[in-house]
Amino acid sequence: MNKLASLTLITAPIVFLVCTRSALGQDCLNDAGYELGHVDSAAFESASTDCGCGDFVGCGTCCEADGCSQSTLLGDCRAHLQESGITFLGNVTHFAFGVDGGINVPVPPPFGQGDTFEYTGRGEYNFIVDLEKFGGLPHGKLLIGAQHWWGEFGNVSLKVGGFAPAVFPALLPTQPDDPGVPFITDFLFTQPLSEKLVVFAGKKNVIGAADQDVFAGGDGTHQFVNQALIANPAFLLALPYSSFTAGIAMPKKWGMVSAFVFDPQDRTRDFFRLKDLFSEGIIVGGQVKVNTNFLAKPGEHHAGFIWKHVDLADLSFAPPPPDYPYPPAPPGVPTIRDSYTLYYGFDQYIKVYPGERRSAGPVKPPRGMGLFGRASISDSNPTPLKYFLSLGIGGDSELRPGRGDNFGIGWFYIGAGDFGPAAQAAFGPRDGTGVELFYNFQVTRCINITPDVQYIKPGKGGFTSGDDAFVYGLRINTAF
Repeated sequence: MNKLASLTLITAPIVFLVCTRSALGQDCLNDAGYELGHVDSAAFESASTDCGCGDFVGCGTCCEADGCSQSTLLGDCRAHLQESGITFLGNVTHFAFGVDGGINVPVPPPFGQGDTFEYTGRGEYNFIVDLEKFGGLPHGKLLIGAQHWWGEFGNVSLKVGGFAPAVFPALLPTQPDDPGVPFITDFLFTQPLSEKLVVFAGKKNVIGAADQDVFAGGDGTHQFVNQALIANPAFLLALPYSSFTAGIAMPKKWGMVSAFVFDPQDRTRDFFRLKDLFSEGIIVGGQVKVNTNFLAKPGEHHAGFIWKHVDLADLSFAPPPPDYPYPPAPPGVPTIRDSYTLYYGFDQYIKVYPGERRSAGPVKPPRGMGLFGRASISDSNPTPLKYFLSLGIGGDSELRPGRGDNFGIGWFYIGAGDFGPAAQAAFGPRDGTGVELFYNFQVTRCINITPDVQYIKPGKGGFTSGDDAFVYGLRINTAF
């Protein structure tokens, strides 16, 4: 698809999309939409803050208190739904990206050749059901989420040759053969037992489950798009995209403690299958987050772990499968049963702007800019990454006062794992690094346009003849 056609596919739908409620612009969707039900998110923090325990997870409803208005497309329907106990949040994101360089040798699918330009679209739709109105569970919530993609699966991610996908959200949900098919990726029950203890169980997607930063997190629709600057790539490898999970979150005055288990079987295609839970192993994770106030500026530090008790390919004998995320090893391939990743991350504001963040729900991070970073160490076999580092700066922009613009500049370094001769011959693994820069223009309260550029030294050097890659493109996100 040529560049003109790709950009036409992106911009044409914008003409027909109307902002259904200005509250559900970038900030409100960011804090009360895709983060719902995640193990470490503003939604959990709200269990003990402004919204109160009863409104945690459903904090999208609190946006009404911020002076929100409604337009004609879904305004009346949305109001009636909320009165009945159902909150709807959704967004559609378009990606038009190209790569100069990248893969330049024959490769097996789903990889492809570099020096190309692609278009991908993605939709996310969330319903938050108030279980106090539907069943009498005090303060209980049910998150039902659906996602689908169309266009080119992964965009240019599988054509760059990096361990971390360059346009990560275009790979979600991870069903490469089903363009346009909506999948139920979330069906999560959440029940606060007190202001200090929240339990959750059900099916959910893994993005945002841990290691989230204020300036570099989310799911790639509002900040960075390279997976290495969204979350730690080491522990996401071999994690199912959507599967059964259960856990607890314990909000504290000083931060948050959380723990969870995941079934390692990917259940994106299944609605809710329970009969063979944990039959292939178990994935366990935990995290502690501490809020700080260094130099009279807010910040946070978090540390955690992911332990996978599931058969993964022994890299000494076989390379990992080429698709993302890496599934459990097929029969007949030598495996290692246990793997781990220890990780750390931080945010630190360096400047706080006056005024309050608009329509961000009950827990409003200050307006401002700051530093972020991540680091991790892994077993290096079967986890194909030995260590990981990232640093950057980002936050709200004051270049256009009164607008909700934001920006980010990030660098990452990925240390390749202990691959054996088979992997060395197959794709020449090496340490990889990269830099990403984006600026997110808020065109309206509902529409954001984001130019994005990346310079990458791909970790799969044998696929690229050792050459680097330049990734460039445009993201358009519409909240409704």
